[in-house]
Amino acid sequence: MDLVENDPRPHHYQFAHKVLAGLAMDLGPRMLDRIPEEGTGAALASLWDDFGGRLPAGERLPSDGLRADLITLGPHRLLVVVLPRPSAAAEAYYTAVVQPGGADHCRYFTLEHAMNAFTGEPYTVLGEWANGSHLNLGTGPAAELSGFLTAVVDLLSESAPANSAVHPTPTGPPAKPERRGLRRLFGR
Repeated sequence: MDLVENDPRPHHYQFAHKVLAGLAMDLGPRMLDRIPEEGTGAALASLWDDFGGRLPAGERLPSDGLRADLITLGPHRLLVVVLPRPSAAAEAYYTAVVQPGGADHCRYFTLEHAMNAFTGEPYTVLGEWANGSHLNLGTGPAAELSGFLTAVVDLLSESAPANSAVHPTPTGPPAKPERRGLRRLFGR
């Protein structure tokens, strides 16, 4: 049986797993405090295009379908991002920056596209970025926004974010990728 290699596209993958995850950790709840003047959609498209401008022309993708909404679910505030349709493993359908119940920090979740290497059947994986590590939380719900939001709220009611006893904190501060101009979209 031949295994098909299906690497994630750098623009799509890095935007969800590096750019947005980094902003969520750096800005925390401030990322949820205000809607940019041009709206979340325009600000997000600008962020997508700015990031894409740093990639080789052949790796840039259009922002088709990209949007974001600030919502409240029970005591939790969320910035939910709908990404352009994923086409490779580890590309995300949705991400959520979540301030759990008024906490002074945010958690960052993803619902990612995956393919069974043997059957070729698609499925989803629920992930979280915590302490600089990507955590695989197992098979996710169907790739529908309502299922993702339900899964996130269920996770918030079950546990606290991954702690440093399970995932040791590096001895020095992590190197931060260059993000010139990205914070202006969400304020400082």
